[in-house]
Amino acid sequence: MQSGEITTDIVLLGHAHVFVLKAFGMNPLPGVRVTLVAKELAAPYSGMLPGFVAGHYTLDDCQIDLIRLARFAGARVIHGAANGIDRKQKRVAIEGRPSIRYDLLSVDVGITPLIDDIEGAATYAIAVKPVSIFAPKWQALEARAMKIEGPRRIVAVGGGAAGVELILAAHHRFRTLAPGAGLAADAFSFALVAGGTLLPSHSRRAKSLARKALTDANVDIIENDLAASISPNAVALASGRSIAADTVLISTRAAAPAWFATTDLPCDRQGFLAVKPTLQLIDDNDVFAVGDCASVGDHPRAKSGVFAVRQGPKVAANLRRRAVGHSATPFVPHKHFLTLLSLGDKRAIAARWSIAASGKWAWSWKDRIDRAFMDKFNIFPAMNEGRAEPLPAMRCGGCAAKVGPATLASALDRLAGSTAEHKVPPREDAAIIDEGGDSLRLETVDFFRAFWPDPHVLGEIAANHAMSDIFAMGGTPKTAQAIAVLPHGRSKIVEEDLFQLLAGARAVFDRESVALIGGHSSEGAELSVGFAISGAAKRNQLLRKSGLGPGDKLILTRPLGTGILFAAEMRGLASADAIQTAIANMRQSNRAAAECLTRNGATAATDVTGFGLAGHLVDMLAAAGMNAELNLTNIPTYPQALALAEGGIASTLLPENLALASRLSGDAPYCAAVLAVLFDPQTSGGLIAGVPANRAQACVDDLKRNGMADAAIIGEVLMTAGVRTGQLRLRGAFNQ
Repeated sequence: MQSGEITTDIVLLGHAHVFVLKAFGMNPLPGVRVTLVAKELAAPYSGMLPGFVAGHYTLDDCQIDLIRLARFAGARVIHGAANGIDRKQKRVAIEGRPSIRYDLLSVDVGITPLIDDIEGAATYAIAVKPVSIFAPKWQALEARAMKIEGPRRIVAVGGGAAGVELILAAHHRFRTLAPGAGLAADAFSFALVAGGTLLPSHSRRAKSLARKALTDANVDIIENDLAASISPNAVALASGRSIAADTVLISTRAAAPAWFATTDLPCDRQGFLAVKPTLQLIDDNDVFAVGDCASVGDHPRAKSGVFAVRQGPKVAANLRRRAVGHSATPFVPHKHFLTLLSLGDKRAIAARWSIAASGKWAWSWKDRIDRAFMDKFNIFPAMNEGRAEPLPAMRCGGCAAKVGPATLASALDRLAGSTAEHKVPPREDAAIIDEGGDSLRLETVDFFRAFWPDPHVLGEIAANHAMSDIFAMGGTPKTAQAIAVLPHGRSKIVEEDLFQLLAGARAVFDRESVALIGGHSSEGAELSVGFAISGAAKRNQLLRKSGLGPGDKLILTRPLGTGILFAAEMRGLASADAIQTAIANMRQSNRAAAECLTRNGATAATDVTGFGLAGHLVDMLAAAGMNAELNLTNIPTYPQALALAEGGIASTLLPENLALASRLSGDAPYCAAVLAVLFDPQTSGGLIAGVPANRAQACVDDLKRNGMADAAIIGEVLMTAGVRTGQLRLRGAFNQ
């Protein structure tokens, strides 16, 4: 991520800024911080969509992992949808969270399908754009179509390149899958509805080749007849004709995002952002706009991905020029360019000027171009490549940045006796202060170095993490005080980062009815955050670690693997989906889990944090004078975590956590990957609790009903007799 003093914030709206991210990764600009705001963390490439529909590509083949790309670029990622721009204050509004500031802004948020004028389209049709929404709907349609009662009559609305490619790809896919599902290859019918002529922007020769491909595939072609309405089983046309349809795919003309109209942004007559040849707004040199959401008045072009791709390097260069005080230079698009139009069955039409030809060679050409394009943004040089001095070894953040258990225990042992008058019970998650009465006061503090670049999300996670100590003891958090360390930078930038950090935490505390009453901030080398939490627990409901009893079932409420995943993310090895899943859980409060455990008679609990599941469980068992058996098969893990551990990825705290590995035993030796997962430090992890055996399954069912989908019984507390306590016996194996 950005190091050194930050002087300029560049904000990129939309996942299509892949060229900008790659450019800044290859050649960082000192003092400039880049932030990407994207609705999806995996950016789909529409050029490969027909191949995906036809079954030639997987969805992963067609997506750019924005977390990996941003890590390479040293950029921050904000997962959210922009819905407004205040140019006077230089702020971008983001759905569901505070706006963010910018010094320079680039907008490439694509388009929305113009389907409002087709009655029933929003309810009964599947729009091709945005691709991120289309892809899962297409996969669901595939599954339905292979059932005996599934859809058979497929209609595409839109006579442009997208409509032609889509209906031919669907034709190829369904005919290919049909025999394996016990269906006849000709069980499906296909039709294409064009409001005008077929391929209006292509040459006569290209149109002829496309028409032949459609005719050969027995696709019914309806031209110069607009779709007027769509019902569950038909498409009604403007002419009065009705086309039988079980499924309708729409690729009609584009519309600008609706929120443009709520701003003072300059727009053309169709609502698209009006920009100069330099790709800057016609009235604002600090805001750029590219791709389908923008229109260059001097160079009008159709809404085609090819122009967005070619604008990418230019907007990257112009943002860099503007950041250092230079003027932007104009972009002049080519008037003529090669088009490659897929025909479904690994054939394509290649067209330029009035020349066009088709065949398998054209598909192979397109395939090579598309795969090479994707490789640019999914395969990066090694981080040390070309550097005179190698980068220092990466150190993990979050709870993976804690001091190891042995080091901590030794330091505390040396303090033994110095707090005799105010000694608190050992091994508890929070300090217990007995002031008399029915309630006990609980005090805890947590603090860690940033592991995620979005300060708002980091604040949310840190707040939830800090409160978990109180929840784990059956208590209720009441007040919080913040501790924040921020890197040096321009005062406005430091202010913004602190605001976002505290706003994220405040949103969490407000939901939990916890008052944020104060705190302390300081300047330091890197962003760090923590909270001191005060709470209370009823004396007769307090959960201590020492409460485990023989026969208790051990219940874990969340998966394991955050330390591994974020160690991998630092190296560009974790997928966006895996990181997104982990963050979604880490942003959740443990209140509901604690309430479920208490409701079902939990005897003891703790939160799984820096010392990993095994480390915290050993601590509980030692406090209770018990041992336990774990069934690895039942332990939930995050996607990719085990595979990454098997590949040698681990957090920097793991070696110290493994000092407790001697407490583990089993019928067979366990590999390093298993130990890495069991001792993996968790940031904002779940709870591990003991519950009486006769209530354990009901407790898990209760947890699942309340949102803990991965909750599971993972083991059992064992009676000890004349053996060392605090031991874990392992059996089974993790599910891949």
